[in-house]
Amino acid sequence: MAKQGFSERLYLKYLRTKFKTFAILSPQKAAQLAFDLFCTPYPKYKKTKTPAVFHQAKKISLTLKEGIEIKGYEWESTHPNGKTVLIAHGYASYFYKFEQYIQPLLKEGFRVIGFDAPGHGRSQGKYINVIIYRDAIHAIMEAFGPIDHFVGHSLGGLTLSLIAETIEAPETHKFVLIAPATKTSSTFEGFFSLMRFSPELKKAYYELVESLSGKHISYFEADRAIEDFQGKVLWVHDQDDPVCSYKDLENFKNKDPKNTMFLITNNLGHNKIYKTQAVIDKIVSFLAS
Repeated sequence: MAKQGFSERLYLKYLRTKFKTFAILSPQKAAQLAFDLFCTPYPKYKKTKTPAVFHQAKKISLTLKEGIEIKGYEWESTHPNGKTVLIAHGYASYFYKFEQYIQPLLKEGFRVIGFDAPGHGRSQGKYINVIIYRDAIHAIMEAFGPIDHFVGHSLGGLTLSLIAETIEAPETHKFVLIAPATKTSSTFEGFFSLMRFSPELKKAYYELVESLSGKHISYFEADRAIEDFQGKVLWVHDQDDPVCSYKDLENFKNKDPKNTMFLITNNLGHNKIYKTQAVIDKIVSFLAS
């Protein structure tokens, strides 16, 4: 975890006190406030200079059923292979960060599309979670499909694993999961630890998530969702990932799933991994093969 500044430490202390107080009065109310906070991406996006390759794209947008407009980009290859790749960024990120993928994919003949997720980048919205993201990607697939192959990082990777689980004609699709949130429970536990939640608040939080989603928390696991997928998967993960622990992946990897290839790296962490040229080359090769 990066070293926190004084204002960040002060705000964290305020939040801990706030949740401790609310949890005493009503664990359920505190759980709702905590979930809202968890689903609110922290503001990392600024008016970043548009990468050159994005000036060559067609700007696209889509209004979701909730009335939220999300914005994206589309590229057509000069020698199309008839296939489309969708890129899904991670939490508190945005599509610009995947600029290095565009030209290599176009060179291989792919049509490429990607959006800023709800609550991220240039898109509207306040909240994000795997269900919101999943529904947005389904809407993108319906409006701009067919989509053949998928690349997702972190929350985007977890979301794509849920897409893969139910996609039609799975054998015709490829999925690249880069440092996905393998176990949502681990992500929650990290949040609980940071906020110093009481056992009562943790219990109320899990009950809230299950009541909102209609699913047990174990449903939201990338390895569970991808295990029976019949298409090809490339799972990219760093052994030193401080955000989505490699240990969460080990059990699934040891099962040696027949349709999943693993690219395991060292010293690239959670974010450098998807920006590393050698990794990008292997991902593009996997999609083009």
